[in-house]
Amino acid sequence: MSKTLFHLDLDQFFAAVEIRDNPNLRGKPLLVGGSPGGRGVVTTASYEARKFGVRSGMPMHEALQKCPQAVCVRSDTGRYVDASRRVREILVDYTDRVEFISIDEAALDVSDVVWQWPSVKALADEIQERIEHEVGITASIGAAASRCVAKLASGMHKPRGFTHIPPSKIAEIMGPLPIEEMNGIGPATSHVLHGLGIRTLNDLAIYPTDILRNKLGVRGPELQLLARGGGKNTVLRAEDLPPEKSMSHETTFHEDQTSGDAILGRMMLLCEKVARRLRNARLTGRVVTVKVRYKGFETHHQQRKLARFVHLDTDIFVAAKLIFEQIYDPTRPVRLIGVDISDLVPMGRVLQEELFAPRQDRDALTHACDDIKERFGANLIGYAGHMTGPKDRYHSARRGREFGSISFRYPGMNGR
Repeated sequence: MSKTLFHLDLDQFFAAVEIRDNPNLRGKPLLVGGSPGGRGVVTTASYEARKFGVRSGMPMHEALQKCPQAVCVRSDTGRYVDASRRVREILVDYTDRVEFISIDEAALDVSDVVWQWPSVKALADEIQERIEHEVGITASIGAAASRCVAKLASGMHKPRGFTHIPPSKIAEIMGPLPIEEMNGIGPATSHVLHGLGIRTLNDLAIYPTDILRNKLGVRGPELQLLARGGGKNTVLRAEDLPPEKSMSHETTFHEDQTSGDAILGRMMLLCEKVARRLRNARLTGRVVTVKVRYKGFETHHQQRKLARFVHLDTDIFVAAKLIFEQIYDPTRPVRLIGVDISDLVPMGRVLQEELFAPRQDRDALTHACDDIKERFGANLIGYAGHMTGPKDRYHSARRGREFGSISFRYPGMNGR
C-alpha cells in the first residue's frame, strides 16, 4: 500500500504572525528581520514585498532598495515559537508521526488515518481550517508518497494551497518543472546539470545514470531517484528521533563590537537561549564552547569540559565567560559571538546522580522565568546584562512600567 505523506509549510510565517497581531499591516509590503541600519537580513518578506524581488536572507538595506515603501518589523522569536508550538499541538491530534523540520515546516505520515476522511484533500482541508481558526495564520500542504515530492507539492499553490501528487501523476505534474524547483539542487549542481543539457525534472529522470554518477558522484543517482518520485518516505515519532549531540546559538553584531561588556551582555542572552532549549528537551551538557569571530572573519573556538553537567543559564554563562576572557583580544573588533554546549545526556539521569545537590532555589527561579516566557513571550523577562545601549534600557523601563519588574544577582555575573 502506497504511503500518504503531508508536507506542511506555514505561509510567510514570521510576517503572518506580525500581520495577525497587527492587522494594519495586512496588504502592505512587510519585511521581518534585523535592523535596516546594520547588518540585519530579511528573515521573512510578505507576498506583497516579494513582488519587488525581495527574498529571505537578503540584507535588509538591499531589500529596502528594491522595495523602499516596505514596513520593517524586528523579529520577535517568542511569538513565532508560540505559534509554531500551537500548530504542532494541532498536528499531533491527527498522527504521532510528525517531524518539525524547522519552525515553519513539518512532515506528517497520515497513511494510517487518512481512510477516516472522504479523501486526502478533506483531511488537508480540516488541518488547514483548524490552523487558520485556532492560530490565526495559514498553511499550504503537499501530499505524496515521498517526502521530497510532498515538499515540492506544498509550494505549488501558495498561500493556503493543497496539491496532491500521487505516484501515477508524478511524470505528468513534476516532469515539466525546472530542476531548480526540486529541493537539493542549488546553483552549483544546477550549473553542472545544465552543462549536460538537463533543464527539467523529466530530463533528469531519464538521463543515463552512469554519466550522472561520473559528474556528481553518489549525489547524481540520488537526485535522479528524487526526480522519479522516490526518496525518503519515513516520518519518525518524536521519541524515535536521534538524540541531539549539541545545542548552540550565535549572533552577528549590527556593527563590529569593541566593548567587552557589551559582548558579554550578548553572550549572556545566548547562554539563556541555549539553557532554555536544554530544559525544554530535558537535556543537560558538560562541554561549553565559545566562538569568537573578529573583523576580517578570523574565527576562534575554545571549549572546556566542566566537572558536572549543567542546564542553568548562570552555570553556562560563568563557564563561557571564563573561556571568552582567555581568547578575547580587546584590541580587535568582534563581528560574531557564539555559545555551544555538547556532551548532552538526559536530565533525569544526571538528577539521579546529583540527588542531594543543594540547587533547588536556583532551579525554582529558572523554571519560574521559563513559565513567564512561555506565557507572555521570551522577551518579557531577562538579565539586565543583555542591555547594551540606551534603546534597550528605554524598552526595559517601558515594560517595567507595564508589567512591574524584579531584579536579582548571581555570583560571577555582571547582569542583574
